[in-house]
Amino acid sequence: MQTAAEAAAKKRSVRRSIITSVIGLIIMGALFALLLPQLTSYEEAFSELRDIAWPWLVALAGSGILNIALYPLTVLVAIAGLGYWKGFVQRQSGFLVSNAIPGGGAIAVGTQYAILAHYRVRATLAAAAVGADSVFTYLITLGLPALAVTLLSIQGENASALTVTAAVIGAIVIVVSVILIVIVLRSDAGAIRVGKWGEQLTAPILRKFGKPVPDFETALVDFRVDAHDLMRRRWLALFVTNFIAQTTPFLVLVCALAGLGGFEHVNFVEVFAAYSIAIVLTSFPITPGGLGTVDAALIALLTSFGAPGSIAVAADLIWRLVWFLPQIIAGAVAMIVYIIARNRRRKHPDPVDADQ
Repeated sequence: MQTAAEAAAKKRSVRRSIITSVIGLIIMGALFALLLPQLTSYEEAFSELRDIAWPWLVALAGSGILNIALYPLTVLVAIAGLGYWKGFVQRQSGFLVSNAIPGGGAIAVGTQYAILAHYRVRATLAAAAVGADSVFTYLITLGLPALAVTLLSIQGENASALTVTAAVIGAIVIVVSVILIVIVLRSDAGAIRVGKWGEQLTAPILRKFGKPVPDFETALVDFRVDAHDLMRRRWLALFVTNFIAQTTPFLVLVCALAGLGGFEHVNFVEVFAAYSIAIVLTSFPITPGGLGTVDAALIALLTSFGAPGSIAVAADLIWRLVWFLPQIIAGAVAMIVYIIARNRRRKHPDPVDADQ
């Protein structure tokens, strides 16, 4: 039975989600209405779309399907024997929740726990899998700009100040993060020490906004207990599958630009640099799925490297239509499948449920 305090907290959470979603949509609309028309007209962008040759349309469809098909691999390498369909439901549902509302990442974690519990994955393994996935996603997202700047330097190009700044900040954060993760995984004492540092750093800020300070010590000790063995045994597989999940949308962008003739104006490394910088903005949940903010950054970066505005806008539109929209739909299907199965089990528990 839900207590009055829990009901009030849930109501506040829903209200906060609605408010942030509305604000995010307003920002997104403003970006599309005010910024993009300064680069090109939408008529010019759509005229570019009509000129794509059919082989590139096939390549785009294939890259979109590949993106959805490979996304569940991260949980499959973390939880042996889970099965592809169960991994698909868990990962795609998490994508839907994390991208449907601003700040949905925390809710998505809870959703993924619930789905794994439904599939009878023991709690410690579920926590390890979700935690490890979050860690590698975070590290790879911040690491891509540093890789992009390195490739630009090898190619002999001068990266923009924005690209270099993002790369330097990302590299510093990664180095610090890796050191802290190693300290956490080595011992409970290390996890407690890092937790105390985290509380000391965040407490003054959170208290100014009247927010409680999270119990980082307990959270990190639990993470160490849950994820230590998994990270030690499967770190390479986790890194590779998370890298694939983070970069497969880039393949969609490459196919879009190739079909539009964009590589006559920019090269592969420049496109990768634009993508890697823009995708970092998904870590700042201003709008659902970074809609508007990521798009504005991607288009601006592509044009800064030499792409015509009409091609940059058209490529971004294709990228969203082929990568983002189908995966949102796949997430919605996965969530519906999970809800139906969960409700069916509640109405008709099997013998295993009855024994618990």
